[in-house]
Amino acid sequence: MRGFLLGAVVAVAVVGCGGTETVTTTVSESETVTETVTETVSEPTAVGLPDAVAETHAGLLAAAESGDYEALRPFLHDEFSYTFGLPDEGGPIAYWQMVEQEGEDSPIEILARILRMPYTLVGGLYIWPFAFDTPEDELTEHERELLGDLAELYGDGSGYLGWRTGIAANGTWQFFIAGD
Repeated sequence: MRGFLLGAVVAVAVVGCGGTETVTTTVSESETVTETVTETVSEPTAVGLPDAVAETHAGLLAAAESGDYEALRPFLHDEFSYTFGLPDEGGPIAYWQMVEQEGEDSPIEILARILRMPYTLVGGLYIWPFAFDTPEDELTEHERELLGDLAELYGDGSGYLGWRTGIAANGTWQFFIAGD
């Protein structure tokens, strides 16, 4: 009987977020070989976030990764906090650009960096990085590795003082601020 299947091999490999799913089927009947490759690209997501927070998080991360401060403008509002001093005449974007021009680390790059880290939930706000409410002496070695040089931004008895950002449960971006 010529119409029977002589052999079949199916291989499936799946790699996590941003990975590739490859399905290869080889059928040895009249030398027919079929190969299907599907690449799946996933956006980074923060597990456990309410939909509104996840949407804002994704939008902020995309804007920050673009390096374009103006891409953050749609998320800003009158009650947004960005400095402990007097508000800058030009608002948050002008302030962050000034900080960058003064030679400090780029706030927009730090925003992208911290939004890729785990978050913590404090007083109904989702805050990045997780270190916001973790005392320095309680950081694990793994947490120190996640923070990298940001692990050095602790004040005596005051906790983490580096750049941090918070999103309310309704998806409103509340702050992106550094210092105390």
